[in-house]
Amino acid sequence: MIPSGGLPWHFRAWRSKALWSPTCGQMAAWLAQLQPKSKQLILLGPSAGWMLPSAWLQRFDYIHAIDLDPLAPRLFARLHGAALKAGGVRWQYQSADALTELPRLLQAYPQACVFFDNVLGQLRFHAPKGQDPQLFAAQHLRQIKRHL
Repeated sequence: MIPSGGLPWHFRAWRSKALWSPTCGQMAAWLAQLQPKSKQLILLGPSAGWMLPSAWLQRFDYIHAIDLDPLAPRLFARLHGAALKAGGVRWQYQSADALTELPRLLQAYPQACVFFDNVLGQLRFHAPKGQDPQLFAAQHLRQIKRHL
């Protein structure tokens, strides 16, 4: 079982969409202001992309999304697939640990923009049993900093 995904999590996200729509609007406004230096995007931990605006994703030519949740690729395609296709965006979605795959992705796409979509906030839920979640998260953050 994935502690930060799965069918119950996605159902709650879908059902509560109106509650977090103001946050989505703020995210969309912030993302619209960004000026990416690359047309490639490495999208880490987006889940279904519930909070991502399709218009922002369409600014890229290629997106490599990656998330632990095996349901995320299908839901992401349902939410954003038609808009990405209409915008001519090529994309692929990989079910894997984004942080483990980060070094490989950075090597494969050295000029890509990297966007952490709540993967950092979810670290504490993935700490092995018996390990301090804050320590686990801090270790991962140090690794990420080294890679970037």
